Amino acid sequence: MEDQQNFLYEYTKFCLEQAQHGVDTLGTKLSGVMEISALLLLGLRVTSTFQIYVKPEQAHLYFLYLTLKLSACVALAIAIAFAVLGLYPRKVSTTGLSPEVLTQKGESLQTAITTTWMQQISDLQAYKEARTAFLRKAMISLGIGIAIATFATTDAFFMAVSGK
Repeated sequence: MEDQQNFLYEYTKFCLEQAQHGVDTLGTKLSGVMEISALLLLGLRVTSTFQIYVKPEQAHLYFLYLTLKLSACVALAIAIAFAVLGLYPRKVSTTGLSPEVLTQKGESLQTAITTTWMQQISDLQAYKEARTAFLRKAMISLGIGIAIATFATTDAFFMAVSGK
C-alpha cells in the first residue's frame, strides 16, 4: 500500500510540474504573438507616399490601399487583445496545503498532499485550455493581419512600379 502511495505521490508531482510548464509555455507563446503584432502594428503606417504614384483619376486605388492597411491594423490590434486576455492572471487558487489538511488524523500527509496537487492539476488544465483558445484566436488574427498587410504592400508596390 505504501509503494502505491509513493508512486501516486511522485506521479502527481510530475503531472503538476508538467501542467505548470504547459501554462508557462503558453504564456511565452502569447507574449511572442503580442510582441510580433505590436511591432507589425507600429511598422504599418496608415498614411504613405503611395498617393504620389496614383493618378488623380485612380484615387480609388489609394483609398483601397488605405482600407487594406487599416484592416491589417485592426486585425493586429485584435491579435494583441486576444494575447492580453490570454495572459490575464487566473483566479488565485490555493497553492499550499491548508492547516486543516496538515493536521488531519487518519490519512497520511503524503496522501493529503497528493489530493491537493490533483485539484491544482485540474485547475491548471482548465487554465491551460483557456490560454490555448486565446492563443489560437491571437494567431489567427495575426495571420490575417500579416496577409492583408502583405497584399496591400505588394499591390501598392506593383502599381507604383508599373506606373498605372
